[in-house]
Amino acid sequence: MPTDLLAYRSFTFKAGGAHITRAPALAVWDVVTGIGGDNRYYAMNALWTVREWMDAAVGGPGLRRGRPEHDELRPGDRIDSWEVLVAQPPELFALIFKMKAPGDGVLEFAIRSKPRVTRLTVTAFWEPDGFAGTLYWRAMQPAHILLFRRLTAEICKRAEARQAAASTQPMLKRTA
Repeated sequence: MPTDLLAYRSFTFKAGGAHITRAPALAVWDVVTGIGGDNRYYAMNALWTVREWMDAAVGGPGLRRGRPEHDELRPGDRIDSWEVLVAQPPELFALIFKMKAPGDGVLEFAIRSKPRVTRLTVTAFWEPDGFAGTLYWRAMQPAHILLFRRLTAEICKRAEARQAAASTQPMLKRTA
């Protein structure tokens, strides 16, 4: 893995998806950083589970699930079989892929506020280790295309629901 935190952006392959929401960036951030553990991966969890079992079958950490107990995620924290690389609220969250695979991977969530909307982009970056790594990427690419569209849409949907729930909470009356 490169030493420059954002050097992964120059990896050979990438795939991603994006979605726009009316939820504020902080609401999107809260959903993004809630990924993993009991929340799973918000979209196409059956495919994630298959990949986890494949990893476990070859001695990898695929079936290791869990999140840190603290709320604010930091670089080095483990989320299931991922490691937090970058946590810059509410704009950038990146996870290093820690399952066994022929190459290095990073999953990046970029959150950009625009007037009245927030744009969420999820991108997988992959640096293959030889021909096997290229084959691995090519085999996963069709699933990635569908996965990231669904993932970004679901995260935004959940952020909107959180925002709606927060705005309907009754105001507490102050007593003098």
